[in-house]
Amino acid sequence: MKCRIIYKNNNADYLEPEVVTKGNITKVTIKKELITDDCDHIDFCYDMLTSGICDGYMIAPRGTKEGGTILCRFRKRNDAEYISDSNYMPVYGFKTEEKSIFAIVTGMTYEYKIVLGVKDNEYYIYPRFFVDAKTRYENICVEFHNLPKGSDYNDMAALYRDFKKPTPLREKVKNSEYIQYALEAPELRIRLAWKPVPSPVKCQTEENEPPVIVGCTLSRVKDILDGLKAKGVEKCEVCLVGIETKGHDGRWPQLFPIEETIGGQSQLEEICAYGQKLGFQMVAHTNSTDIYQISEDWDEDELMVLRDGEYSKDEILWGGGQPFHICPQQTVKFTERNLKAIQEMGFKGLHYIDVITNFYPRACYSDKHPLTTKQSAEIYNKIGQMTRDMFGGYASEGGFDFSSDVLDYALYTCYNLYSVERELVDETIPFWQLVFHGSILYNPSTETVNYCAKDERAHLKFLEYGGRPLGYFNSKYVDEGGCGNWMGEEDLLCATDEQLSDAIDKLKKVYDEYKEMCHLQYELMVKHEKLEEGIYRTTYSNGTAVTVNYNTLTYEVTK
Repeated sequence: MKCRIIYKNNNADYLEPEVVTKGNITKVTIKKELITDDCDHIDFCYDMLTSGICDGYMIAPRGTKEGGTILCRFRKRNDAEYISDSNYMPVYGFKTEEKSIFAIVTGMTYEYKIVLGVKDNEYYIYPRFFVDAKTRYENICVEFHNLPKGSDYNDMAALYRDFKKPTPLREKVKNSEYIQYALEAPELRIRLAWKPVPSPVKCQTEENEPPVIVGCTLSRVKDILDGLKAKGVEKCEVCLVGIETKGHDGRWPQLFPIEETIGGQSQLEEICAYGQKLGFQMVAHTNSTDIYQISEDWDEDELMVLRDGEYSKDEILWGGGQPFHICPQQTVKFTERNLKAIQEMGFKGLHYIDVITNFYPRACYSDKHPLTTKQSAEIYNKIGQMTRDMFGGYASEGGFDFSSDVLDYALYTCYNLYSVERELVDETIPFWQLVFHGSILYNPSTETVNYCAKDERAHLKFLEYGGRPLGYFNSKYVDEGGCGNWMGEEDLLCATDEQLSDAIDKLKKVYDEYKEMCHLQYELMVKHEKLEEGIYRTTYSNGTAVTVNYNTLTYEVTK
């Protein structure tokens, strides 16, 4: 075992880790006391995880925005190396004809990036830990599990599922009628109002604040609900986005007054009750990570501080201008206040808090409220559990592994699921789904948002990955020069009666199909396989198999 330490002056040395093998598990540990103040990073190289050209592969979960778990085959190719932006799941795998090894990072889980590559047709994979005096809060530890010869990524997922022991949906629904409802119902998000994105004003005041764009009033929401009911859609969880003052991302964490251009608070409460009377589950969208200078809550002492002393902030100017990140410790009071207000307005269901599960936890280096990445994750999970307790379920944007004990629904598990853009990406595989299907509801990716309005390929990918449907009115709202409309250029619209009628027809088709397949959400996803080029089969624990054919744009469900 080679653990190479690189110092800030670029000098290098090797550390002697502690290696303990019991049965099929080898546990390798670097004591935090060995990590010096001048350490830049440590490459945690395991000589068993190298291979020449052969019939095998390695797998690595990427960050949300990089597109699912990659599978890299050990074939002849040019030299290349890939370093992840973050780690969606603290695992990686390696398979050849002779061995199958699955690694789980159990210490300093949030402080590394995966490095994988090939040089002179020799493949390698390892975690690179970025640790020093400010981040060495625990030992670095990686467990290497030796699986039986011939084991594949399905077996690795089963091992990790057993390691994580996520609560099955069969158990969750016993304690929450709202989770059971959501399991049987598509998700429908309706973006009501927003300011221009990217914002033309970085630091907004009441004098220079851009005007609100209204995409759907609460009166029009009533038309949507009536249209769904009239078409025979009996169940749907409806999430209202942009109810807060000045619309979506208007002045977070400020919630009130409820945006008047969509109808105001009294009408919001009325539409919540009306939807519930029709049999729909009504929820709302809030934010617990961002704060804008125009907010009445603005206070620099609340901000997350980076290790260089600068404030942490988003690269994109959203509706409220420059978004700064609130330290997780400081955001709890705002979250409690806003959740209580939403609850008092009558909303119940899988309440949605934006962004939290869509990135790995961040450390705060403020002198007043410092915390490690691990402590950050713990606080965010407390927020998730509080949301569950108040509303009956918790939803967020992504499915980062740290949140899996409290998350009930992921808006999407990744971006760019079926784009293979890098030299080392031969396939993307549903590894997250193989682990968490049957315990967390999810829409597979940004490409499968509004799949009813997209080409059949998006529908097939949704089926291959076993998702819960997501429709989104006004999903496309970013102007030219921004980050792009990451959920697609196709949209559900309701500005005219013709647009609304067309959207309702599409959603009815989604509902009818999902009604026949939603029972699979209770099952484990036990096997995913590529039968031949363009044809994939996903098998569930009750024996049901879904085969999708991208060549003929067809699918088949067999039992």
